[in-house]
Amino acid sequence: MAASACVVGTWPFSREPVRKAMQCLSNYSTSLDAVEAGIHVAEVDPNYGPYHVGCGGWQNSDLVLELDAAIMNGTDMNFGAVTALTGFAEAISVARQVMEKSPHSMLTGPGAARFARAQGFQFQENMGRHPKPQMVVGVDKQRHGHDTLGILALDKQGNICAGVSTSGMSGKLPGRVGDSALPGCGLYADSQAGAACCSGDGDEILRYCPSYKVVDLLKQGYSPQNACLSTAKEIMRRRGTRGAFEMVVIALDNKGNQGAANIGVHSYKDEAAGIQYAGFPFVTLSDNMTEAQVTCSPPISEDQL
Repeated sequence: MAASACVVGTWPFSREPVRKAMQCLSNYSTSLDAVEAGIHVAEVDPNYGPYHVGCGGWQNSDLVLELDAAIMNGTDMNFGAVTALTGFAEAISVARQVMEKSPHSMLTGPGAARFARAQGFQFQENMGRHPKPQMVVGVDKQRHGHDTLGILALDKQGNICAGVSTSGMSGKLPGRVGDSALPGCGLYADSQAGAACCSGDGDEILRYCPSYKVVDLLKQGYSPQNACLSTAKEIMRRRGTRGAFEMVVIALDNKGNQGAANIGVHSYKDEAAGIQYAGFPFVTLSDNMTEAQVTCSPPISEDQL
């Protein structure tokens, strides 16, 4: 029996990538193809740069654009990633090639760029040299965000895939890698249970491996919503009062159910669209829906712990 295809994406700017991924699934493409195609929409469009994604993304402290991306196939647990990739916009596609055509699971910096060139990707010498707003560092980064595009997809064959792409936080040190492209941290997928991905303060998120924990709870019978909430609450308890922290997580199980949890995101303004959202907004689209839907997850309060 065919599964009900479904796609979930982080933040409202994932609407078009989610639509593209669902278009692929509707044509019986695999979840792997759908995730790659969806994320590709944002990576090659400089208009997604303010969201810290793709060729228009934010530069590091040396005014160099470095991209991180990863993809994980829940069917065989195969994984591929690139980090600190410069000069190539299609980071998610390079990550897939790392997964399928290299003996390694992750390549970084000049090695990732060399591999991308060898695979026929077009080097863009001036990528990332466009004019930028003043770089934001320190505590002010919270006001501008440092988002990650994350896509989870379930295809009609019941296979699930997760993918992420980001230019990382503005003004980061050269070579900095956050949680996004690290398996179990920024993303995880297992078709026996489901998939999850995160966005937020990557230097802290990677300490807790939340995406893996969410999927592990799915295996234990938790719903996606309860798996996300349980994982987020545990992280809040472990952190205690160690200052402000933002983390959001989305999950999709192998039956097409979705869930999300939110630490610290009280509101989100989509500057390009001029829309203010309460809490953490994420996008869902399934094959029984006519349009992608934005759902807002409220932040977990201390009294919920």
